[in-house]
Amino acid sequence: MSVRSYTIASLQQYTHGKFLAVKKLEKKVISQQTEEDFIELVSNLDKTRHANVVELMGYCSEHGQRSLIYEYCSSGSLHDALHSDDGYKKKISWNAGI
Repeated sequence: MSVRSYTIASLQQYTHGKFLAVKKLEKKVISQQTEEDFIELVSNLDKTRHANVVELMGYCSEHGQRSLIYEYCSSGSLHDALHSDDGYKKKISWNAGI
């Protein structure tokens, strides 16, 4: 696996002055998932390589919390692009969206 495992303390230190997107998993998801399942998820996400998919930078699993750390994308989410009423939505054609 090429992604890095972060502790909460090292994540706070590493991200000082940098933008990263941190997705905290809901407690409901965590309670239904073993540590091995989470590491397998991280491994599978790490293998995903596509120009239109944000890169997974690492993960954090400690103190009963699990987070996925991605590179920060300043242009908004795919959900915003597909469901907004502004001109941003019009830039994505049907074929580009699938």
